[in-house]
Amino acid sequence: MKTRTTFLLNWHANPYHVPIFVAKHNGYYEEAGIKLAILEPSDPSDVTEIAGLGTVDFALKASIHTIAARTRDLPLKSIGTLLDEPPTGLIAKKSSGIKEFKDIIGKKVGYIGEFGKIIIDDLAKQADINPASYTTVKIGMNVADAIRRGIVDTGIGFINFQKIDLENDGEEVTLLRIDHLADLGCCCFCSIQMITTENMINNNPELCKKIMFATMRGITYTIENPDKALEIFFQEKPYMRNSLNEKIFNHTLPYFSRRLENNERDWNKVFNYTKHLGVLKENSLVTDYYTNDFINQEQFVCKIDSVNKI
Repeated sequence: MKTRTTFLLNWHANPYHVPIFVAKHNGYYEEAGIKLAILEPSDPSDVTEIAGLGTVDFALKASIHTIAARTRDLPLKSIGTLLDEPPTGLIAKKSSGIKEFKDIIGKKVGYIGEFGKIIIDDLAKQADINPASYTTVKIGMNVADAIRRGIVDTGIGFINFQKIDLENDGEEVTLLRIDHLADLGCCCFCSIQMITTENMINNNPELCKKIMFATMRGITYTIENPDKALEIFFQEKPYMRNSLNEKIFNHTLPYFSRRLENNERDWNKVFNYTKHLGVLKENSLVTDYYTNDFINQEQFVCKIDSVNKI
């Protein structure tokens, strides 16, 4: 008898979720004894709370949100990394005149959720920019659309997603990388994690192992057979079949984790960054937020282990 399990995405289904849809389409979850329901949130900001309350079994969310969840007593933990360090920053059309961070003065700046605003305001503080000199607007993940409609002049987005989307209009687009502005040394705070609750980890470790095993098979297939993997995704989500999503997928391919593992160096950087931002639970340790106990490092090693990133 298969175990019925729920997996909540961090946004609507899109090209960086391809490995999960591949794993389901190819029967990898079924073969692991899992009957998987893939869910899409109506509001990405709800994912952390929904997952933390145990309303779903597994979910996707950025590492910074996984850490910040504990400040709200949501016992979430990362059991693996789906998307590894996608460069993230303020994207804008070249015509906006935003070439460096100080150019946000007099502009409307979009952010995804509460921590996006915290990051923007912290960067402004470090740059000695008066917070009254710019306007922040919560726009969610639809940054490119918000820029097109004039709701904001710039907003936080991924280099492999929202930047590609905006460039599709035919105008040059700039990206001010947050890791460069904040002197972080990596974009690991926006790595996309596979998360679950402490309760699931403690009471159902075999299910955690199975979900990671099947997802790793999906990752391996996607990296080694990208054209076939994308075609599977388009079959599962026909409305996504267009040249823009093909471009986004091709730019995302280098950022799919090769082993799904949580990287100790990255988590230390994220931990220290959240401490700096003031969104860290007191007396916590970095190891409270992730585990690699459910990853079999010897089981799958992608043939394409090194791909040039953007």
